[in-house]
Amino acid sequence: MISIVIPTYNEAENIGGVLKRIIEGLGKIGIDYEILVVDDASQDGTAGVAEKALGGSGRVIRRVSKKKSLSLSVLDGIKESAGNAVVVMDADGSHPPELIPVFIKKLEEGYDLVIGSRYIKGGGTKGFPFKRKFISGFACLLGRLLTRVKDNTSGFFCIKKSALEGVSLTPDGFKIGLEVFVKANCASFIEVPYNFSDRIKGMSKLKPKVVAQYLKQVLGLLAYKISRNKCQS
Repeated sequence: MISIVIPTYNEAENIGGVLKRIIEGLGKIGIDYEILVVDDASQDGTAGVAEKALGGSGRVIRRVSKKKSLSLSVLDGIKESAGNAVVVMDADGSHPPELIPVFIKKLEEGYDLVIGSRYIKGGGTKGFPFKRKFISGFACLLGRLLTRVKDNTSGFFCIKKSALEGVSLTPDGFKIGLEVFVKANCASFIEVPYNFSDRIKGMSKLKPKVVAQYLKQVLGLLAYKISRNKCQS
C-alpha cells in the first residue's frame, strides 16, 4: 500500500482539485493506496472540502497543536499512515499528482527514495519571479553541503517506510524533505524531473520567518552530520 500525505493550511480553493487528480490517476493503475490530509487548523474550511473530495479514498487528520508547522503535519501523517511507502506532496497544485505512478514504479525498481526534482534535466519552475528563483536556488546550494540530492529543498518525494525506521526527524518550518534526505537510511535514491507550477489560487506561505527557519535547520543538520561522523570514526 502507498500512503499519500498532504499537509494543509487554508487550502480550500486548491485541495479538492488536487485530490480529484490523485484519485483519478491512481484509479487507472489499480494500486492500493490511502490519502491522509493533515490539516493544521485551517480557518477557511479546508478540512471539510477535503473530507467531501476524499470519499472513501482516505481521511482528514485535524491537528490540534498550538504550533502550526508543515513539517510537523507531515510527521503526524507518516505516523498515522498504513502504507509501506509514503508520498509527501503539497496541497496547492504545484506538485503534479500525475507523477505519483512514476514514483511507485521507481520504488518497484529498487530505490528507497524518489524525489520530484526541479533541478535536473527536464525539470524547472513556472511562474516564479526572479527573487523567488534566487532564494530557491541559493537554498539548494546550501543544502548541497549536506546531501547529494540536487533538489534538496523539494517537498515532493516518496520514501519506503523501512528507510525511516529508527530515524529521529526533528524539522521546523517547511523543509521536511531536507531532513529526510540527510537522515533517512537510504541505500539508493533517484530524482525524477518535474516542472513546478506556482499556485494559481491563494497566497504563498514563503515569509521571512520561513527563510530564518531554513537557515537554522541547515546549521542543525550540519551539526548532526559532524556529530555522526565523529561517532563513526
